[in-house]
Amino acid sequence: MRSRVMRRATRRYAWDRIKVSLWFVPLVMSLVAVILSWLLSRLDERVPNEVLNHSKFFLAGSPAEMRTIMIGVASTVLTTAGVVFSLLTLPLSTVVSQYGSRLLRIFLRDRTIQYVLGMFVATFTYCLVTALSIPPLQTQAGAPQITVTFGLLLMLLTFASLIILIQHISIMLQAPNIVAGAGSELRDVVEMRDSFVASEQQHLIGFDNREIENLTESEAFPLRVIKTGYIQFVDPEIILNLAIERDLMLRLLRKPGQFALSGEVAALVWPAARVDERLAQHLRRGILIGNQRTPTQDTEYAINQLTEIAVRAMSAAINDPFTAMTCVDHLADGLAKYARSGEFTPNFYDKDGRLRLIFEPATLEELLCAAFDMLRHASCDNASVLLHMLDAINAIGQAAKSSEVRQELLRHVHLVQAESQAGTLIEADKELIRLRCETVETKLSITG
Repeated sequence: MRSRVMRRATRRYAWDRIKVSLWFVPLVMSLVAVILSWLLSRLDERVPNEVLNHSKFFLAGSPAEMRTIMIGVASTVLTTAGVVFSLLTLPLSTVVSQYGSRLLRIFLRDRTIQYVLGMFVATFTYCLVTALSIPPLQTQAGAPQITVTFGLLLMLLTFASLIILIQHISIMLQAPNIVAGAGSELRDVVEMRDSFVASEQQHLIGFDNREIENLTESEAFPLRVIKTGYIQFVDPEIILNLAIERDLMLRLLRKPGQFALSGEVAALVWPAARVDERLAQHLRRGILIGNQRTPTQDTEYAINQLTEIAVRAMSAAINDPFTAMTCVDHLADGLAKYARSGEFTPNFYDKDGRLRLIFEPATLEELLCAAFDMLRHASCDNASVLLHMLDAINAIGQAAKSSEVRQELLRHVHLVQAESQAGTLIEADKELIRLRCETVETKLSITG
């Protein structure tokens, strides 16, 4: 079960890298187009032209004419592709200016956009490959009627996909859909954590963590990173396999999402005597570092995406409290799921129950601060958003299992009330927020 979870985490990171690229789907569709052209060409060789010459559904003509048709279709598709790329610059510029550059990953991973781009690339590839595969007239009397006819059909489908793209962009750029995309990423990373919690609890029945208390930093080998950037992903499969093979124990000092300087200690390895520079180099491969954070293991980054949309929505230039309240709804959903699974420490053990990797994730308290602190400051003059935040805190509190989490939620309730008093709200709004705070405090206390 644990090995499946580790492999799932690794596959999820690789799949996340693929999902936010615009090249993968067009590349796959282009390869399919090449194979399809080859298959239809073989079919044309088996079907005599005389059978299709009088059909209303298949083109008729010489090989030279068929080649000209395919080259013409390829040129038309290539020209229209320029219009498609021009259309795609609109959502790019809108997302960057209104929602922030971090939200570009939601646009890049959109399947409709990737498939439409794939249709244009695949159709162009199909027509070009077909045209090049048609031999001169003197070597073949028959023309590939089925193959060329299918190329024209692909062109019609490609232009139909252009209409779908225009419709999709008009829907995609609506604020609730952008927020829903960011909320989906938050739910995905929380569900990945929940699946690990289930396997961890099943695996660690009867094990204790007294080994952790006996570790001393002076006896450990400091595993230093050699690249500056954010820790994007910690591959437990690579690290755990090396730890079992060399009988090691590791403790990660830097969480996914944290910034690491070149030469900084990212992990400690026990015992130090068993670690040489070659093994340290292999261990570093399990800690992937890049220029930006990713939501694969970084729950806080998924929360930051929603928070950034909400804070920008509450700026004086945009002034869109409804978008901010929509973000708060998705934050409440993700954090409630996180609180429902409870606190845990995802340490990794081998099959004999020996501790191999100490992995400390972000706590719910840290996530609550990431979700509400900046937005609370930005919304101090808007009673509706502050009231919505109190409702979200109450929803998270009903899902929380520990009294410590509820105490942290009560702290945020008091901060919301203090923020409302420091703002420019009228007395009626301040009183309304005060009464709502008392209600939420009572519910949290009853839950406790």
